[in-house]
Amino acid sequence: MLNTVNLAAAALLAALVLAALLLRRPTEDAPLPRREKALVWALIVLLTGLRLWRFGAVPGGMNQDGAMAAVDALALSQHGTDRFGTWLPAHFEAWGYGQMSVLLSWCMVPFIRLFGLSVTTARLPALLWSLAGMAAAYAFLRRSIGERAALAGLLFLAVDPWHFMQSRWALDCNLFPHAFLIGFALLYRGREKPRALYVSMVFFALCMYAYGVSFLMVPLFLVLAVIALRVPFRRVAVCVLLYLGLSWPIYGTMLINALGRETLSLPFVTLPFFPASVRSGDILFFSAQPGAQLLENLRALWNVGFRQGPDLIWNAIDGFGTVYLCSAPLLVYGLFLTVRDALREKKAWARLLLCYWLCALLLGLCVNGVNVNRLNILFYAHILLIARGIEGLLAFRRETAAALLVCYGLLAGLFFTQYFTGWAERMEGVFFQDFLAAVSCADGRETETQYYITPDTQYTGSANVSEILTLFARKIDAEYFRSADYAAHYHYRNPDLDALSREEGRVVCVVRSGSPVPDGWSAVDFGSYRVLTKEA
Repeated sequence: MLNTVNLAAAALLAALVLAALLLRRPTEDAPLPRREKALVWALIVLLTGLRLWRFGAVPGGMNQDGAMAAVDALALSQHGTDRFGTWLPAHFEAWGYGQMSVLLSWCMVPFIRLFGLSVTTARLPALLWSLAGMAAAYAFLRRSIGERAALAGLLFLAVDPWHFMQSRWALDCNLFPHAFLIGFALLYRGREKPRALYVSMVFFALCMYAYGVSFLMVPLFLVLAVIALRVPFRRVAVCVLLYLGLSWPIYGTMLINALGRETLSLPFVTLPFFPASVRSGDILFFSAQPGAQLLENLRALWNVGFRQGPDLIWNAIDGFGTVYLCSAPLLVYGLFLTVRDALREKKAWARLLLCYWLCALLLGLCVNGVNVNRLNILFYAHILLIARGIEGLLAFRRETAAALLVCYGLLAGLFFTQYFTGWAERMEGVFFQDFLAAVSCADGRETETQYYITPDTQYTGSANVSEILTLFARKIDAEYFRSADYAAHYHYRNPDLDALSREEGRVVCVVRSGSPVPDGWSAVDFGSYRVLTKEA
């Protein structure tokens, strides 16, 4: 059924676009009637409010990267350090071999301080940044194209699969597109109000703390934006000072690691050196075979950005894509209109949007093997172009609104149904819900209990994933984590139950379900995991 709906919707939208191109007779660009506008806003509020339904429960469990961001946020809220004891780091050590951006964790800190560490408090920043991104998209479209395009874009965002899914779980890099779009909208507003231009630099600087690939895109985009908007030199100088004044710690961190220098500790920030980093290998310029890698990157960019092929389960649901598979005609039409507006009409907003889109594509070519979360910066550009395409159809015939509502209404209904049913059930295993429940149940005073926790969670023998999930589930304090007492009582390996049965003291083991229960031990099952307890 889903394939049929997608094909039918794509065919209908393609026919409408073709008719608009061949028979274009623009209608009067009059404001929406008050009643119609009220209905659209009511629908937007209702659909946006759907993001709160079962928030924190769907998807069940917790992603390992989100758990790590939350654990470091807990340490920041209590001690001003990450879990390893680094004072106010500009970038997290995270997994050791791969680092993590700090913005998401800092955004978690107020909620953790107020309400404690939980799945909900860890995910709230993603939701709030997503809503702010929606507001920025509306503001840009309203000032650049008009109210119809702004409402169309906002309504599309309310039901868009990518935008909905990323707002309900915690991943550091998913803050990048929202911070960028807010800066983008303020930058355009800055043509009339210089104060907005300067505030935009705050958000572009925050991008640097949201995702490492922003180092490739943000500076290039800002240079092109200065040219496209013809920003006066005096304002450019102020913007450069603001941007660098806020982002120099992360630039300094990257420079320290590029040159192999020692960690630089300052009273208000630490610029750490990461001896085990492997992230530079993700960039085309550092590839051992740049030609072959470029071709592979081009294939991945086409598959993820345009074909909307299958991706990681937490990024996309098969059959829906990131912006719905049927949206290709609207994307192409919106791009055509935007190019025309930039070249023929000399519209500044169109030049700026094309700079954004081209920079996002270039980023996709430079990052190895992009998936949805690595290419997340592209999707706002596509949504803005789709909104332009929708506005073009509405300018051709207002009656096309009914066809658009039918197409996307049906697909959105199917998407939300799948999201909260079959997909939600699959995600409980992917996000370790059973393991987190088992670890949380493994109670007892740490000083009196030996814990043996299976490393077979994400991968067989992946002890680091089991550990970070345990730190999250048990809300373990960072100072205790660094202590010898923690190392003496927490063991991330599959236990020898026979040997432990002969030892004195209380022992708690979290193992895979189906593990034997020795005599004298109690067992509690949590789906795929079992908690075995031997009292002292």
